[in-house]
Amino acid sequence: MEGDNSNSDWWAFEHKPGTPCKEPSGTAIEHYKRYPRDIALLASLGFNTYRFSVEWPRIEPVEGEFDQAQLDHYRNMVDLCGESKLIPMVTLNHFTLPQWLAERGGWLAPSIPMLFERFTRRVVEALGDKVEWYCTLNEPGMVALGGYGGGFPFPPGLTGVDNLKAAIAKLVEAHKLSRAAIKEIRPNAKVGLTNAMQEWESNAGGAAIMRYARRLGEDYFLEAAVDDDFIGVQTYSRVKLEMPRIAGIFASIALAIPAVEKALVGRVIAKQRESGLDFTHDREMRRTQMGWEYRPGAVAATVRRVAQVLPGKPIVVTEHGVATSDDAERIEFITDGLRSLHAAIADGIPLQGYIHWSAFDNFEWASGYAMEFGLIAVDRKTQERTAKPSARFLGEIARTNRLPLPR
Repeated sequence: MEGDNSNSDWWAFEHKPGTPCKEPSGTAIEHYKRYPRDIALLASLGFNTYRFSVEWPRIEPVEGEFDQAQLDHYRNMVDLCGESKLIPMVTLNHFTLPQWLAERGGWLAPSIPMLFERFTRRVVEALGDKVEWYCTLNEPGMVALGGYGGGFPFPPGLTGVDNLKAAIAKLVEAHKLSRAAIKEIRPNAKVGLTNAMQEWESNAGGAAIMRYARRLGEDYFLEAAVDDDFIGVQTYSRVKLEMPRIAGIFASIALAIPAVEKALVGRVIAKQRESGLDFTHDREMRRTQMGWEYRPGAVAATVRRVAQVLPGKPIVVTEHGVATSDDAERIEFITDGLRSLHAAIADGIPLQGYIHWSAFDNFEWASGYAMEFGLIAVDRKTQERTAKPSARFLGEIARTNRLPLPR
């Protein structure tokens, strides 16, 4: 969220009466205005890649009317990345939709895949030959589960397994059309979508629910990415499902019956709303500001699963990070996560890159500004940026392509 994006569905969601959002995005961190200094800072820290998004609500504020000034803005960002020796990785949709499209049903609108294809074409044509990496959709599984299944606060705030499955189908179709458009215009560009993936763990009783939930949130999109140039993996934690064996037997039967499936999924989603990724209520578990289990090595588990499902497919970790006010903990998280990935590389998994989330402390959607994911702190009163030790730590790893030796 770039800030002051008042034409987006998220802006409307933040400001509606009774919104579940902690606070509105407002001006955010003003990256839209301050990107030259922000990009210079990232380059000075030693990073070689900058993943950022373009905002559909800015570029197409009215259906069919594309704002050339906004397209030029993002072209300027791409040009500046090149001048700063940063590889631009452009995400075409990071959650936000134009309000005119949200009013038609968002990811349930019959025409949205074609509209996203048209939007893709205009952006790729405007950015020209200086972008070699494109992400079509950011975490489509989370978009479907949150906005249309009711799993957590996300516009438009719908619920129900039918809406969830319908949104998944539209997101899959949109990705495929977008990918085809990019490859037509820029055949040599590398194209993929980014997948929100968890390390999943269950006992025998929880296995059926685990497989079902993983299929809805991950597997549909991995299947849609079979022809992608790379798979984007975004992992923060682990989901543990522990249920009595009899409940697992019931679930495996019930999920095959549509009417029972709806009721059962509704109950599971209600539990997720209550507990986030935590189904164990383990009070001794080490947790992040988000309430998630502190689990840096979860990213290696998801990378290994992608390698199992799509053997030989190039993988890029497009997000991995931790919400914490303790930057030493962030350095620990990065170190342990990268070491777990090095082991995967040693086993022959084609992992091609790692991008941390996030560069800056930012607006974390419904959770607001309290979640500190950034390598760089931002004082929102002055908008002053301060690189944390973790930024310099990871920047040095990027510059040398080498992890520090264990102490």
